[in-house]
Amino acid sequence: MIGTSLFRAILAAILVTLPIHILVAKSAKCSADMPYIGPAPISVALPKVGSLPTKQAMTNPESLSVLFADMFTKSKAASMTVALADHSGPIWTETQGLEGPEKLHYWASVGKTFTAVVIMQLVADERLSLDDKLSNWIDGVPNGDLITIKMLLDHSSGLYSTNEDPAVVKNNRGPLSLQDNIKILKKHGPLFCPGQYWRYSNTGYFFLGEIAERIYGQPLPQIIKAQIIDKIGLRNTRMLVVGEDVSDVAKPQPSDDQKSDVRTPGPAGPIAATSADMIQFWRAFLNGELVAQETRDQMFATLYPMFDKSTYYGLGVMAMQAPGPDVKPTIWIGHAGGMPGVKAFVMIDPVSRQYGSVALTGDGPAAAVVYNMLQEWQKSDAP
Repeated sequence: MIGTSLFRAILAAILVTLPIHILVAKSAKCSADMPYIGPAPISVALPKVGSLPTKQAMTNPESLSVLFADMFTKSKAASMTVALADHSGPIWTETQGLEGPEKLHYWASVGKTFTAVVIMQLVADERLSLDDKLSNWIDGVPNGDLITIKMLLDHSSGLYSTNEDPAVVKNNRGPLSLQDNIKILKKHGPLFCPGQYWRYSNTGYFFLGEIAERIYGQPLPQIIKAQIIDKIGLRNTRMLVVGEDVSDVAKPQPSDDQKSDVRTPGPAGPIAATSADMIQFWRAFLNGELVAQETRDQMFATLYPMFDKSTYYGLGVMAMQAPGPDVKPTIWIGHAGGMPGVKAFVMIDPVSRQYGSVALTGDGPAAAVVYNMLQEWQKSDAP
């Protein structure tokens, strides 16, 4: 059974400590033609849309139920939901620990892919370009005339993640306004010249949400509903909005005194859903129902190393190394998410396109849960 090291490594990338070479880069004079000089990126090739055979019902689901119950107990989670599926066919899912009106889980940064898909749809429709500068849409951001849409999507912008500002953390502030974000960015300055390195920034996704709203002339929840949720028929998915009732969402169970409000991350983590709906979203995305194959492939074409050597980030998507059937490392794709009291993970085999999703409340190892569920399924489903 895989340990918690994979999830800790990925979560460390999301809550990343600033490397020394980036601290040095803060004093550099930036220009538009500065090349990326960080660790070498990778690319992930996906099967052509429609090239995989139709799948039938999975065999031996009983073993999955037994493993799920065991992992729920061992994780010490307050609630947990898991779903498994092929690229087509039925979705297997189980959930434990929900109380009262709760029926959804919060997916934290896994929701970034929803924001990224909305942006890539605009790119495909030529209403936006990956090379467009942030300053075309939003004034006053440090290096905004050099930061591109692509850099916001893949976290190579050099923008400080404003949710990490000590005053924001200490005061447990709610959502930051546009001017709040810009003020904090100016206080900290650029972390490095745009495009030169990689560093996770929730603020980049805040700006992507702002840009989408300005192009559509609508709030992001309406955009995501029309462009994703209604388009593929998600019945148990919604974008969380500050001030709205969240009694149907499993409450975070932090291990310390910090209170987590799942409504505050906005475009950087907007989604509450069931695990089955999360699989349905990723299947629609990879099967070409939300963006064309060319656009989908572009999102996986350049994935930058994150905090360690086993996780990578593309245009709103992640890749990660994990042991394969022969114990040799293999590449999986998906996205991780987490905040105090919430952990979530979507993991997909890009070759066979077998999907796993998990969200839990508590501090359990979401990556380990979904990885082991996928391994059990592949073992029990083998001929």
